[in-house]
Amino acid sequence: MRLFLLGAFANAKEVFVPLPGGGKLGLSTRGSTAFRVRVLTTDNAPIDTPMVAPDAEDAPFSSTSTGISAKFGSITVDQGKLTLKDASGKVLTTSDPIGHGDTGICSTQPGTDITGGDRAGDPTTVADSAACCDYCKATTGCKAWIFGNPGDEEGNCWVMSTVAGTTPSASRTLGGMGSGNGVFLSTKAGKLYGRGSGKGDATKLTATAVNPYVDNTATYVPHYYTTDGYAALGVVNITTGNGKTNNLPARYGTDGSKISWSTEGAFELYLMPAATLDEGTAAYYSLIGAPAVPPRYGFGFIASRWGWENRSYIESVLHQFRDGNYPIDAFITDFGWFTTESDYAYPSEGKDYYHDFNFSNLTFPEPQAQLKEYREKLNFRMGGIRKPRLGNTDLIKFATAQGFILPGGETELGYAEGRNLNYGIKAARDWYAEQQKHYYPDGVSFFWNDEGETDFYTFHWWNVAQLQSLRATSDDTRFYSINRAWSPGMARLGATVWTGDINPSWDDLVNTPGMMLNWGLAGAPYVACDIGGFTGESNADLLTRWYQVGAFIPTMRVHSTKDATPHFPWLWGDAGVNLQAALNLRYQLLPYHYSLAHRMYKTNRLWMRPLVAEYPEDATASVLANQWFDGDLMVAPVLNQDSTKDVYLPKGEWYSFNASGVQQGPKSISGTAEMGEIPVFVRPGAVVPLAPVVQYSGALPGGALEVQVYAGEDGSFEFVEDDGETTAYEQGKIRTTTFKWNDASSTLSWSVDDGETTAYEQGKIRTTTFKWNDASSTLSWSVDSGASSLANAFTEVYVTKFADATVKSATKALGSSGSIVVSDLVVV
Repeated sequence: MRLFLLGAFANAKEVFVPLPGGGKLGLSTRGSTAFRVRVLTTDNAPIDTPMVAPDAEDAPFSSTSTGISAKFGSITVDQGKLTLKDASGKVLTTSDPIGHGDTGICSTQPGTDITGGDRAGDPTTVADSAACCDYCKATTGCKAWIFGNPGDEEGNCWVMSTVAGTTPSASRTLGGMGSGNGVFLSTKAGKLYGRGSGKGDATKLTATAVNPYVDNTATYVPHYYTTDGYAALGVVNITTGNGKTNNLPARYGTDGSKISWSTEGAFELYLMPAATLDEGTAAYYSLIGAPAVPPRYGFGFIASRWGWENRSYIESVLHQFRDGNYPIDAFITDFGWFTTESDYAYPSEGKDYYHDFNFSNLTFPEPQAQLKEYREKLNFRMGGIRKPRLGNTDLIKFATAQGFILPGGETELGYAEGRNLNYGIKAARDWYAEQQKHYYPDGVSFFWNDEGETDFYTFHWWNVAQLQSLRATSDDTRFYSINRAWSPGMARLGATVWTGDINPSWDDLVNTPGMMLNWGLAGAPYVACDIGGFTGESNADLLTRWYQVGAFIPTMRVHSTKDATPHFPWLWGDAGVNLQAALNLRYQLLPYHYSLAHRMYKTNRLWMRPLVAEYPEDATASVLANQWFDGDLMVAPVLNQDSTKDVYLPKGEWYSFNASGVQQGPKSISGTAEMGEIPVFVRPGAVVPLAPVVQYSGALPGGALEVQVYAGEDGSFEFVEDDGETTAYEQGKIRTTTFKWNDASSTLSWSVDDGETTAYEQGKIRTTTFKWNDASSTLSWSVDSGASSLANAFTEVYVTKFADATVKSATKALGSSGSIVVSDLVVV
């Protein structure tokens, strides 16, 4: 168990309401969207959690002796019962009396078992869960109980004095408050979203019981949005686990009538009134910090593998990508880039010849010269793997003497015992940052952080240390990393994630969209995966379908183990054509994705969203985790080994992406898909900008910008170009142009926010405005020349208009203004 120091109270005002059974609640606001409820038995300070860093000032509130009111709602407490209301006064939830009592001990978390603990008495057999609770109340020292349906040879009711942790179990119901606090909130059978996920529940969007923890291929967090109309985040000041500290003991579950929180240590609950899933997720990201926009190369393609043998092999692969016209921006290397062997069989004292912060003489004998050549001549960025531990004997001795090493038992990786750094210690972060800061000026662009599930917050503090390394060498280069697990709030640093060491299997391909969606709802919007699977040999059909999924997820990256065929396109025979086509499409979508990323940073609205966000009342659409919205594109990829399609079109009209003709939903589509087919659909009113195919993101614009307009409904899009490298966009000096399609008047109009023009005038952002007038069949546009000095800006426009049965297009120089009349358009 690890205890975190409690920091200074960030809010200048807090209302305290006494509880009938002793203790009190501290009520305040955090950021512009959240109430903070502190459950206090002593006058302890607020918890200084790394999860919370609001992107706005704390909202002002008015107060009475029983509660507080803010612009987004109110919280009142009466006889220990907490009531949350929205801004209109609608009651969203009411708690049971907060404290330790019979009401709490009989509250349940269905679908939940315990991972361990101390028994308060012998097991017994009872009729139902209510009888099990009665047995607990009659047993001295009982604080929790488990009812089994069915039970086992011991019985079906177990009573506990302590609970070490919880785990999902369909046949168990956990009752009581575990070994800590309990808060029980009413629900009208609310559906809970945003828990995170693992491989076992990736295809399910809703939660019934959640035990937050981080691990390989799984991250669960103490957050949910409920269709009762609010979002919640639970915070405690300790991490724990079964000999590990990768668990956060802020657990919740629901039986349809109550949402039960069971916690250990000090407990705070953030509540955010929100009428919809989109609003709740935006409120949540506002509380934990807006997701930073990755550098532009992160929106391209990244090739990784274990087994880059030597310099010659690296350069051969890079040239094969370029010579074969396979678009790519970066490559990632495993152990081989910084040392000559892995540390997987090392003792706790390490080995004296191991290098933790060097370059390998095999792969990078001239690291600075090589990385400069790869960047400037071949247009490749390089990312290197990092482990959370040390392997060099002298460094381990030093870190141990300084108290920088975790005590042991943090992972199931026995070889790492006694070598894992405690990044939660500032002095340890300072030392680590100093050791590796040379990598950035040497030419390493980013890090790939592996096996950091040593504590629930290891990945967070590890990234803080790496960001510190970067800032020691550059004031404004965007920070970027890819991490195997995560905790809420990391995205604000620039940290992205991948779904762990998955298998080359159709099951893990099917899991990929759901993992992305569940993690996005839970606080990690930039998700990658090991395309093709990591742990063994893949096959051409599986790899093709995975590439096609990868074109439409936030980060497109392949990876493979050292004994498998690398997932590089030219190594897969005839399938290489379809792999290359997926890469080409990825790069055409790059300016579209990049603009959506800017929108997400600005509004906290997710870029990749489940269909339930748009169609909560559609019984079919609302449960789908294998289709998603990529901005305005609804992606329904082929995930079946036999290439059968499984597509659902919700109510309304739908174009096939990049095609004319309309289908009417609701409608299911099946049949066999060609290997090159990716089912993607667009609603009328969508405006989609596409780039020409380029070989790396720095080659943009590469020709004319294609602007696709799908006629039939109102719509809008914001198109953004910036330098792709620096944090200038964070400074707020951004001019935003909004394109609005009004179908009634057949006009694509635009508006400009002139409140922040400095960055635009300095050439940081270039905005192009398009107007379509249906009456005159004319598309016109204008360009603000203030950004004409911006590299990689588009200079031509390629216009494509999709109507019910026709597609017309034409190309002209963009200039400062211009128009295309319908007679200039060519039917294609």
